Amino acid sequence: MAIKTLVVDNNPVFLKAVSTILTQEGCAVKTAGTGLEALDILQDYEPEMVFTDLIMPLVSGEQLCRILRHTKKHENVFIVVLSGIILEDQKRIVEDINCDLCIAKGNLKEIRQHIREALHTFGQRQKASLSRDNKKDARIPFGLKPSTVTSELLLDKRHLAMILANLDEGILELSNHGKIVTANRSVLEILSTREELLIGMAFAEAIDWGHLREPIKQWTNEQLIAQGMGGFEIFEEAPLQLQGRVIIGWFMPVAEAEDVFGLCILRDITRQYQAEQHNKELDNAIKLVKKMDAMSCMAGGVAHDFNNLLTVICGNLDILALYGKNQSSDERVKLIEQARKAALVAVDLTRQISCFSNFGIVSRETVGIGQLVRTAVDGFYLEESGDYRIYADCEDCLVYVDPEEIGQAIANVLKNGLEAADGGRIEIRLGKSTFDTPRLMSGQYVSAGTYAKIEFRDFGKGIDRELLFRIFDPYYSTKERGSLKGMGLGLTVVYATLRNHGGHVVVHSEAGAGTTVSFYLPVMQGRGDQESTGKTASVADRHVLLIDADDQMREIGRIMLEHLGYLVAKAANRAEAMEEMQHFAGDPLLPRPLIILDLSDANGESAVETCRLLHEMDETLQIIAMSGTILHPVMDDCRKYGFVNTLPKPYSMDSLKHITGMVFNT
Repeated sequence: MAIKTLVVDNNPVFLKAVSTILTQEGCAVKTAGTGLEALDILQDYEPEMVFTDLIMPLVSGEQLCRILRHTKKHENVFIVVLSGIILEDQKRIVEDINCDLCIAKGNLKEIRQHIREALHTFGQRQKASLSRDNKKDARIPFGLKPSTVTSELLLDKRHLAMILANLDEGILELSNHGKIVTANRSVLEILSTREELLIGMAFAEAIDWGHLREPIKQWTNEQLIAQGMGGFEIFEEAPLQLQGRVIIGWFMPVAEAEDVFGLCILRDITRQYQAEQHNKELDNAIKLVKKMDAMSCMAGGVAHDFNNLLTVICGNLDILALYGKNQSSDERVKLIEQARKAALVAVDLTRQISCFSNFGIVSRETVGIGQLVRTAVDGFYLEESGDYRIYADCEDCLVYVDPEEIGQAIANVLKNGLEAADGGRIEIRLGKSTFDTPRLMSGQYVSAGTYAKIEFRDFGKGIDRELLFRIFDPYYSTKERGSLKGMGLGLTVVYATLRNHGGHVVVHSEAGAGTTVSFYLPVMQGRGDQESTGKTASVADRHVLLIDADDQMREIGRIMLEHLGYLVAKAANRAEAMEEMQHFAGDPLLPRPLIILDLSDANGESAVETCRLLHEMDETLQIIAMSGTILHPVMDDCRKYGFVNTLPKPYSMDSLKHITGMVFNT
C-alpha cells in the first residue's frame, strides 16, 4: 500500500521537487505551502509521514512539529524536517524539535537519496512495529558549509522569540483570514489552553468569548479580513470572564508590506478586578505604567533584557570609577570591555524604542536632604515671585543623588504649584518614612524601604480624582489646550527622575482642596557609605547567594556585592542554588546567606516554587525578590509569597546596598 505523505514548504519549486520524488517512489502525496495550510489539510487527512520545512510564514515548521506531537491522532506520524538552516542550527534542531529525521537542503540528487533513506527507515520501523524512540540524526550533504548571515539571522530570531515568550501579556497573531498562527506562553496560561488547540483555528471560534463572541466575530470579518483596519478593545468595565479569570484585551489589524495580519494582546487582571477599592488604585497604577511604557514603543517587550544590560553597564562603570586608579591596566580594560559589549547590544535594542525612553544613568553624590532642598527652593524663588515655607522634621538624612536632576524635579513641581495656586504660598516639609512592605499610595507603587520624604503642598484648585492618574502623561494638562503653560513634559520628567534614582513620586489631590506632591528618595545608611573602599566591618562575615539565569547579571551582581563587603555565592538555576545551600547546611558555624532571587523564570522554573523549596530547607532564610517589572504579583506583595523585600531592576550600587542592608538589619 502506498505510504500516505504530506509535504509542507513555502518554496513552490522545492515543494514540487520533493512531492515528485515521493510520487516516483510510490507514495500518495498531498502538499501545503505553509504550516497553516497543512493544519487545514490535517483536519481530514491522516498522513503516515510528514516532510516539512522549518522557516515558513504564518505557522512555522517548528510549530507544526510541536502541534503534531501533541495531537492524539497524529502523535506517531513519522516527521522529516527538510530545511536550509540545519547546518547553522543543528544542535538546537536535534535536541528541541520533536521530529524523526533532519535533512539539510542540497541538490536534488542528494535530496532524492536522503528521501529514499527516510522512506527505508520508516518502512523498517513499520515492519518491526517499533514505536518512536526520539532518536534522530541530521543528514547533511557533503561539502555544505554554514552561512554566517543565516547564523546571525537565526540569532536575531531566537532573541525576538525569547522576548515574546517572556512577555507578561498574552500575544496572539492572526493571519489575514482570521486564523491564529502564533500564541506565546502567557496567552496559553491566561486562556488555560494548549498551543495545538489554538494554532490554525478561527479566532472567533477558538476561544469561549461569551458575550463578546459576536462583536469579536464582527471585528474579525470587517476590520481584519475585509481590511477595515479598525481596532477592538475589551474594557475593564465589561471584561472577558473565562474559567475564573478576568481578562482585558486589545485587538488591531497591522499592515505589513502588501499584506495584513492581526495582533491581539490579552492581560489577566483577575487580582485587581476582585480587589474593589484597592483594585481602583492598582488599576490606576497599571494605567500609569502602561502609558509611560507606551512612550517607549513596546519598551516593555524588551524591558527584561534592557534592565539587565543597564545593570551590567552601570555596575562595571561604578567599579571602574571607585577602583580605577588602584587597578591594573588589564583589569580596567576588562571592565570597560564588559560595559562596551553590553552597550552595543543596548544600541540594537534602543532602535526598537521610541525617543522618550530616557530613563538613563545619573551622576550622583552624597548630600543631606536639607541642603539639597534649600538650595533648589532658594534658587527657584530667586527667579520666581511667591511665598514659601520650609518645615524640617529631618534635615540630616543622606541621599545619593544627582543634585542637578533632583533640583530640576523640585523646580518643576514648584512651578506647577505656583500656577495652580495663582502665585499663593507653597509649604515644603522634610521628613523620613519607612515602609516594611510595598505600598499603593494614591494609585502609585512605592516599594519597601526607608526614604527621605520631600512634600510640596499648594492651596490651589486641586485635581479631580478621576484625572489624577493622568498628570504624568507627557503633554497632558488641565490647563487650556494650546496654552504654552499646558504644553511640556514637566511632571513626566519628575516621574522619570525619581524612578531613575530608585525613588517614587506620589500625588494627593482633591478638587478645591489643593495638591500635595511627595518625593520619596532612598536614604543612605550612614556617612561612612562613601568611603573609598565602600566596605564596613559589619558586613564582612555576611553571605549572599545570588540566583539569576543571566551570566552577565550574575557576574556584575557578584562584583557589586563583593564591593559592598559581602561573601558571594552564585547560582544559575534551582539545582545550583540547592547545591550551594547544601554547603551552608553542612557547616553549622557558617551563617545562613541572604538570597537574592530573580523572578524572570528564565529556566522554565517558577521563582515562587524555588522560594518555597528553599524555605523547606531552612525556614529562617531571608529571600529578596528581584525583577524588571513592578507589575509582577510578587513585587506587589512579596511577603505573601515568602519573600522579605523586593529589588527592582535596573539596580545601582546604592539601591543594592540599601535593600540588602535593610534586610540584614531587621
